[in-house]
Amino acid sequence: MENIIEKLKSKETRHFVNISIYSAVVGVIAGLGAIFFRLLIAFFHNLFFFGKISFKYNSNLHFTSSFGSLVIIIPAIGMFLIGFLTQKYAPEAKGHGVPEVMDAILTNGGKIRPIVSIIKIFASAIGIGSGESVGREGPIVQIGASFGSTFGQILKLSPGDIVLLVAAGGAGGIAATFNAPIAGVLFAVELLLTEFSPRNFIPLIISSAIATNIARIFLGSEPTFIVPGYNLKSPYEYIAYFLLGILSGVVAIFFTKTLARMEEWFDKIKISPYVKPVIGGLIIGVLGYLLFVLTGHYYIFGVGYAFVSDVLTGKHIGIIIILILIFAKIFALSVSLGSGGSGGIFAPSLFVGAATGAAFGMIAHSLFPAITAFPAAYALVGMAAVASGTTGATITSIVMAYELTRSYEIILPLMLGAVTSSFIAMFLYGYTMYTEPLWRKKSIIYHGRRSLDLFSMMLVKDIMLTDIGAVKLKDSVKKAKEVMKKYDISKVIVLNEKDEPVGLLRSIDMDDRNNEQTVEKFFIKSKVTLFEDDTLLEALHKMEEQGTDVLPVVNTYGKIVGVLPAGILRDAYLSKRRGIL
Repeated sequence: MENIIEKLKSKETRHFVNISIYSAVVGVIAGLGAIFFRLLIAFFHNLFFFGKISFKYNSNLHFTSSFGSLVIIIPAIGMFLIGFLTQKYAPEAKGHGVPEVMDAILTNGGKIRPIVSIIKIFASAIGIGSGESVGREGPIVQIGASFGSTFGQILKLSPGDIVLLVAAGGAGGIAATFNAPIAGVLFAVELLLTEFSPRNFIPLIISSAIATNIARIFLGSEPTFIVPGYNLKSPYEYIAYFLLGILSGVVAIFFTKTLARMEEWFDKIKISPYVKPVIGGLIIGVLGYLLFVLTGHYYIFGVGYAFVSDVLTGKHIGIIIILILIFAKIFALSVSLGSGGSGGIFAPSLFVGAATGAAFGMIAHSLFPAITAFPAAYALVGMAAVASGTTGATITSIVMAYELTRSYEIILPLMLGAVTSSFIAMFLYGYTMYTEPLWRKKSIIYHGRRSLDLFSMMLVKDIMLTDIGAVKLKDSVKKAKEVMKKYDISKVIVLNEKDEPVGLLRSIDMDDRNNEQTVEKFFIKSKVTLFEDDTLLEALHKMEEQGTDVLPVVNTYGKIVGVLPAGILRDAYLSKRRGIL
């Protein structure tokens, strides 16, 4: 008993209990935030498309606006309001939310401005409610993460604890939004935590469980989608799911690249940032109305769950229409976010995945009806596969597809399709929708190996020694030894008369040399250098390739401006790691 009391009194235990309590508070807010967000979407949806005040809206059902062809301008109105809110109050609220949270974790110790959550919830609700072709999960992740960050800052917690509360907020937001508590935890582990440990797992579970239960009280506990029973027709069917995984990976790459190119294209347009979203909204409005004229449904407006429900329940939709919808949704999502909209990409990935899987399933079932399931099964696997390829959250995608439908019988095909898609996407492209913006906009390389992620966040110029430990060609061996001792290095940089690095001098090469002898006769020539704006990850690779523990840093003219010893690189990494873990 005394041992138990002593453990409870320990600083580490108190810290763990406190973080767990804080995570519970974050979970409560994330759950309430998800409910408020859903109600806000319903409010704006009814206001924009029907001109009435109501909080009732089932996103799994198709709708027809009472404004007829005027729906073309509805997304433009919504996008204008989004542009106004984000430009005036919180530019970080633009986009799909998750990369912004990852950026805050990786570069700012998890600190997110409090106003971001307020602007994000209204901007995204207006966007989805007015037909912007985005999802709910990105905004709610940013909303939950923002509260976790703000709460941690108010309590003056360490950066590591703030990051944990940010991840807890993201986990609770995902769990409450999708009624998927396990997927919420896994999402935070796969994408938000900078380092995983069993102890970090518990606060995420607490937040996710509480947020889910709060959401279920108000929104119900039914799965998001109802699917018919599934049975594997034949072991040969795994070949079809494997091929679907390959196709989904290719579609995921196309999806990711299209969004990136669209964002770049809108960035290059030299017009007012208040006008760009309006242009994007008009494009979405025209596309949605054309689809309505062609098919009787808007399809690409909002989260798109009505279409997903159709294909999962086996409702007949022609394969030509489905193929059109794949490209239409990818284009609509890319325009929505590229022009300055606000919303998530997970739901659109599920839409594109369901369409891809359904089209593939139609072909497979028509060719091999005796050994393949109906297209609905392939649509479900396609959802997990494309989501896995676009987000990189493979385990989350598998579990979420299961939790969204509660269909355990199809878990093995889900696993095969999602893993194959993720492998294809990473092998052929290397980026996801979450990591590509980090690289393109911030030069942050985000890997599964988190230690290398930290190296990619820091630049050589931030930690290099400007008190240059180097010798000239005419310097003596004695001076070279003194430099090595001062900087605790086994190799020293050799410079020519123009202060340009020309090679390295190793300590073992000086053992039998006279102290007065010059170094120019026995140094090792090497032109390997670092530039000031190189990342520490690039520095690490060059050191490994050259087998050296010190490299010169040069400017654009090739003149030496500093040196980077391996010891300094190591210390910088440990300091950064202590700051955010």
